[in-house]
Amino acid sequence: MSRRVGPERRTGRRPSNRWERARQQVARAHARVANLRRDGLHKLTTRLASEYGTIVVEDLNVAGMLRNRRLARQVADAGFGEIRRQVAYKAERNGGRRIVADRWYPSSKTCSDCGAVKAKLPLRVRTYLCDSCGLALDRDLNAARNLAALAREATTAGSGPVAGRGADHKTRPGGPVAMKRQPGPAQADKTGTSHRKAGHADQSLERTDR
Repeated sequence: MSRRVGPERRTGRRPSNRWERARQQVARAHARVANLRRDGLHKLTTRLASEYGTIVVEDLNVAGMLRNRRLARQVADAGFGEIRRQVAYKAERNGGRRIVADRWYPSSKTCSDCGAVKAKLPLRVRTYLCDSCGLALDRDLNAARNLAALAREATTAGSGPVAGRGADHKTRPGGPVAMKRQPGPAQADKTGTSHRKAGHADQSLERTDR
């Protein structure tokens, strides 16, 4: 198209026939790529929803990942949001469920063997090496094992998509340090993270019994 005589709004020039044919060829190429991508995503999510009863997805900071000029094009082409949307309704349609790992859940930094958490793990480091137990494992495989363990904990506890938070993420300077929350049934004397009065707790229990 750049080598053809295109339209010019300033002078009112109309495009040539060759430019119009080139535009149609480019439009067909873009449509084919979009159809191939859509078909691949549907096949992937359909296979996952039909083969597995529980699917764990991570709530990633895609907007922040797009700021990386080396990964922006690959991240944009992956279609993370579309995959998550399709997995949600297809898992529900097939009788399964989808668990969403918290954005700050350290799936890559946590050792899948001993549970030790690294303070920092740059993206360029592709092999996870635990400083405590000496486990050497592929970074993505280690994260997948942690997410599988998270799914087992959520299934045993009977809770929904709840993940343990780190201690200092998104905490205001000088404020109290957030406590770590882990999935599981609440204790008898601790009905939740918020401090409520006893009367409110009794009312909530009565509503549950009904």
